[in-house]
Amino acid sequence: MEFGTYNQFGAPARIVGPARAAVLLLAMGPSGASRLIKHLSPAEIRMLRRSAAGQSPVSAEELDELVGEFQEAFKTGPGLIGLDGQMEKLLLESLSKEELSAVLEDGGGMPAAEFEMPLFEQLEAMGIAALCDILKREHPQLVAIILTRLTPEAAAGVVAVFEAPLRNEILRRMLLVKPLSPAAQALMETSLRQAYIADTDRAGRDERHRNLAEIVNRMEKAQAEELLATIAERQPEEAAAIRRLIFSFDDLPSLTKKARLVLFDDVSSDTVITALTGAGDELKETVLSSLAARARRMVEAELSQPRALDPKDVAAARRSIASLALRLANEGRIALVGEEEA
Repeated sequence: MEFGTYNQFGAPARIVGPARAAVLLLAMGPSGASRLIKHLSPAEIRMLRRSAAGQSPVSAEELDELVGEFQEAFKTGPGLIGLDGQMEKLLLESLSKEELSAVLEDGGGMPAAEFEMPLFEQLEAMGIAALCDILKREHPQLVAIILTRLTPEAAAGVVAVFEAPLRNEILRRMLLVKPLSPAAQALMETSLRQAYIADTDRAGRDERHRNLAEIVNRMEKAQAEELLATIAERQPEEAAAIRRLIFSFDDLPSLTKKARLVLFDDVSSDTVITALTGAGDELKETVLSSLAARARRMVEAELSQPRALDPKDVAAARRSIASLALRLANEGRIALVGEEEA
């Protein structure tokens, strides 16, 4: 219920205007009030804060009277319309996609895939900063069309960020925007989803790929291959994406000389010595050729001495070098297997 509607009803004489809403929110406590505050505009939140600051203490009797009048106002307020759409929006905002899928599909209801938040609500949910970054790259006419479909608060937040010439051009075009044909509207929304909403989903998939690759990188080689083969049976693209993020100590020969020099510049000699214990001659030479002359002589001298190391320590040293290679690749400092060096 809007503040304006609620203001029409009576209240304790000392609690007037927006202060009534502020008192009710405070009475609900942080848990309940936080779910409501996120739906308020910045102007409404500022109004609540100012009202609370100027309100004198409220007695238990006054609070009870205020709650009772709010209940009466709620009962006599407008009814609910468009229940299906409102319930769909409520579910989308309250549940994750996985939870919604489990609830709907297990119960024989509409598949969760059909419950999708409207495009322009998804764009608003990205936040003003991200939305501005997107719209700055688009033609002013398209930006004008999009802004006419956003809430006034969101549209105002976006144009406020634009430079004056662009802002004026867009606002001028908004005055002249005409309704699109159904076909043009559908084409525009499909293009926007593919260009921007799908990118959000892709970011989530990339994060999942990195997390799984981190796990696979810590597994024995045979176990890792078995897992990837299992994934590839049903999701070959997912398996390929994960495989590109996997790098082991045995893959070092596939790096360029430049990449290896960068990598081993950050690895201590003790770690190199431990990792090379029991390694084959080709792999040893690959690593040794990546060290500075002084470090190579010291590592070779240590390796020439009999050493009895715990295999777990050797494996840990090799994993640390492989993990460092992955981190440097993510930072863009080196290229991994199958990549072109920048």
